[in-house]
Amino acid sequence: LIELEKDYVSLLNELGRSAFTSQSIRKLANLQAFYLLKPVEAGEHLSKLLELPKISPIVLAQTKLELGDIYILTGEVWEAVLLYGQVEKQFSNEPFGQEAKFKNAKLSFFQGDFVWSKAQLDVLKSSTSQLIANDALNLSLLISDNLQNETDTAALRKYSNAELLIFKNQPDKALALLDSLNILYPGNSLADDILMAKSKIFLKNKENEKAVLQLQEITEKHLSELWGDDALFMLANLYEN
Repeated sequence: LIELEKDYVSLLNELGRSAFTSQSIRKLANLQAFYLLKPVEAGEHLSKLLELPKISPIVLAQTKLELGDIYILTGEVWEAVLLYGQVEKQFSNEPFGQEAKFKNAKLSFFQGDFVWSKAQLDVLKSSTSQLIANDALNLSLLISDNLQNETDTAALRKYSNAELLIFKNQPDKALALLDSLNILYPGNSLADDILMAKSKIFLKNKENEKAVLQLQEITEKHLSELWGDDALFMLANLYEN
């Protein structure tokens, strides 16, 4: 990863920073923010990119969304909300605008503002982007399924912290938090959600055997719940590939 970072820096030193090299700037920023623990430096790259001339509106929107993500890493939540809001307003009823709205809704979820988050997600369920509509539907259902009592709500708050750690690419901390949920809140309503979150972490880490165990448990014990069909499809995809 460090060698890759050096290659990007060398490329940008050679070709300069312009609309032509904007994709390399964004990839370097992603590498530094989510893999090399350099979110501040990554944010500076994207902030400077936004100031360059002749950058297309599409690239500007992508950059603002990515910079918003980095602001979440650095704890500058309101800066993230502002950038997501700018993209949502500029690309209203378009995929970029809907993605920005989803990011804001998920940020509210991370912060434990579940009612506001669900209100935004319910609007997005009719999104023209099928992927965003599906993600919004799943997160909305996850919230509504786990607000039935104080214990479940407290467990959901802790679960949202684990999802934030996954977003920050801190899988070990996320797994530890997910494993603690059933101990802290026995009998909570998040069993299938916890298994699915763990399976996605294992898949990202190329630990396919561990992922299969989580997915199989969903299909065996929670087939009729939120992630039952997803687990079946993910298992089929794993076995095929």
